[in-house]
Amino acid sequence: MTRLACQYAIIRFLPYAETGEFANVGIVLACPEAGFLDARLMPTKKTGRITGFFEQLDKQIYRDTLNYLDDELQRVRQMVCVARRDDAGVLVKRMFLGLTQPREALLRFSETRAVLADDPVLTMEKLFARFVERDFANKQYHDKLLERGVREVLVRANLREYFKPAEVGSESLHIQVPFVHMRDEKPTHAIKPLDLGKDEPNQVYEHGGHWLERIRRLGKHELLPNAMLFAVKRPALADTAVRKAADEIIGDLREEGVVVTEATNAAEIVKFAAGVRTH
Repeated sequence: MTRLACQYAIIRFLPYAETGEFANVGIVLACPEAGFLDARLMPTKKTGRITGFFEQLDKQIYRDTLNYLDDELQRVRQMVCVARRDDAGVLVKRMFLGLTQPREALLRFSETRAVLADDPVLTMEKLFARFVERDFANKQYHDKLLERGVREVLVRANLREYFKPAEVGSESLHIQVPFVHMRDEKPTHAIKPLDLGKDEPNQVYEHGGHWLERIRRLGKHELLPNAMLFAVKRPALADTAVRKAADEIIGDLREEGVVVTEATNAAEIVKFAAGVRTH
């Protein structure tokens, strides 16, 4: 299959030109050869990331701005759709250039980039997932960053040698934990970093609930170590619903008998880890 040459730009929301700070909110992609020009925008109802980053911003300003661009894109799509096949390629080039030209506005566009695509629609979706949804930064990625931080805390406290990655539980029911202290081939202390710093309450419940259910199941079967700590990253967003979701997960974990502390609280992590020296 012949691959098609496409151009794309990242759509950025920049409410305060004075600071130069922006959030990626969409992708526009043009493929003149296929007569294709389209864009994918963040849903306007998803404002958690925006209001978390720009705390003083009225979310309606963001919604109105995105809706205005969507109206403009609808007009562009219609013009390309009704253009004669021979004229579509030229029109796509002109429209894409017009959309992405530098402007003093709340929405701006990145520099134009090139990509080869078998399917322009699929390519646009993949670019949106990468640059807007940040699919590379999944929950495992974030937990790994927290894991690195805990490891550095243990190293500085000369406690790293006491902890190794290991399975906690039984052959039929277990979890993988990055920091486990074993005595007589049984886990006595375990530390699990947990990232609850999400943009939406549902993401907090999904990721936190996954680990909560596993802890409950292990506790039911009396498979938890004597001491277990969750080093948690809380949401940075001012959104009350996100913070409440994190507080609920943390409270439920504590009810299961595990210790929960901030991932940035090195003193509490060291205090917990030092307990291996007395057992």
